[in-house]
Amino acid sequence: MNTQYGNQTLDEEDRLAYDFSQQSYKKVGERGNVGEWELDNDLSNVDTGVWHNKSTQQTHVSNRGSTSGYDWVVSDAQIATGTESSGSRFKRAVDTTSKAHQKYGYSVSTSGHSLGGRVSAYTTEVLGDNDWYEKGTGYNPGNSSIANQFSKARSVCKGKNPPVFCAKQTSIKERGDYVSQRNFACDVATFGFGGSVCAKSDPFGKTKTYDHRKKRRWVNALTTSLVPSLRHFNNGKAHSLSVFG
Repeated sequence: MNTQYGNQTLDEEDRLAYDFSQQSYKKVGERGNVGEWELDNDLSNVDTGVWHNKSTQQTHVSNRGSTSGYDWVVSDAQIATGTESSGSRFKRAVDTTSKAHQKYGYSVSTSGHSLGGRVSAYTTEVLGDNDWYEKGTGYNPGNSSIANQFSKARSVCKGKNPPVFCAKQTSIKERGDYVSQRNFACDVATFGFGGSVCAKSDPFGKTKTYDHRKKRRWVNALTTSLVPSLRHFNNGKAHSLSVFG
C-alpha cells in the first residue's frame, strides 16, 4: 500500500524513528538519550545505536546510512544485487537486534535512513515473524528496481498466506529520490515524464511518499521540463534525511 502525503509533516508514529535515525549517524560517544529512551553503549556500535525505555518496556535499534568506503562499495552493491544475506552489515544488525531483545526482554523496533533503511527492512524480513519484533521504519531506504523483482520476500508477501513480517515494515520516501523512490536511468530516458513507470516499488510492507518540493511548485515545474540537469540535482537532494525534519 502506497499512501501519498504531499507536503505534510511526518506522522506522529514515525517521528520517533526519525529522531533515532538522526542519532545513528553520530559517532560512538556522541550519541545520547532520546527523551525517556536510554542509550545502551554496550550494545551500540559504529553502525548501530540501541535504546531502551524502561517505562514502556520497549527497545529500539537504529542503523546509520552509508558513510564509509565499505558501505558504498560493498553494502550498497549488495542492495543493488539482492545479496544482503551475505553482507556483514546486514548480519551484524540482525545479531544486534536479537541481542537487544535477549538483554531486556522488551518488544523491539528498528529504523534507519538510506542503507540503514534497507538494513532495517532486512532485519524485519529475518526477525519479523517473532511476536517480540514490533516493526521497522526506513527513510528513503536503499532500493533496487531489478533485485526487487526477484526478491524472495516480494514473492512470499504477495502470496495467499503472507508471513507476519510482510506487514511490519514501513518505507517513508521523498518523491523524486533516486535511491528509494525513482529509477535514475528511466528518469533520464523519459526526460522526467516517466511517471509511475520510473517509480521503484518495495518488496513488502507499506510505503508513505512525501513531496516537500511542492513548496516550490513553479520552480519544480520549470526545472522538470526545461533543465534536466537541475531536475536531477533537485531529485538528488531529495535523498537527505533532513527533508523529513
